[in-house]
Amino acid sequence: ENALSFQTVTDLAAAVSKMDKEAGVRAAVLMGAGGTFCGGTDLREFALADPKRLLAAAQLGQDVAWRIEHSEKIWMAAVEGVARGGGLDLALACDLLVAAEDARFESPEVGEGWIPFFGGTQRLRHALGKARAREAILTGAPIPARDAHAIGFVNRVVRKGGALGAAEALAGEIAARPWPAVRAAKKVLVEQLDKPYRNGFLL
Repeated sequence: ENALSFQTVTDLAAAVSKMDKEAGVRAAVLMGAGGTFCGGTDLREFALADPKRLLAAAQLGQDVAWRIEHSEKIWMAAVEGVARGGGLDLALACDLLVAAEDARFESPEVGEGWIPFFGGTQRLRHALGKARAREAILTGAPIPARDAHAIGFVNRVVRKGGALGAAEALAGEIAARPWPAVRAAKKVLVEQLDKPYRNGFLL
């Protein structure tokens, strides 16, 4: 189910750093292996953690998503199966999101005694709007791909097994455009939210 353990988040942080340093790369695709994007944070591991380590892990998860969101690269999420919990936070941190027709998006943390701690309370508010974000977080009800497209946080819905190919095609289309303009447009689109947005992460 591609759960986010401490080690997985650490490895992802290293991969994002490496990608940011690749001068010849304009776009990157984030996906999960085995037909599932991400089953969410491994809450069993986190529940047994020392509070200081738990805080460090939450901060690292927030930092990874923040760096994806603010990267000069264009990040695409290719979602097959479920994007759950911290995995949903990471998908929403990407610039564009392509989902298979049977994909679903879930924020289950409240039902397990937590709150989203990789930035989900902030990103879901911006992606879904006030009413739907509160329902998604407080009830944990899954959002099917086509509903996510109708809401506006999924760019394209494709056949099962086709998310990676569609994400790569969209990434290629964007990467072929005048790059200074793409980079500047992303910077403005992201940073216009930063001042009120960042305060929510700290809260």
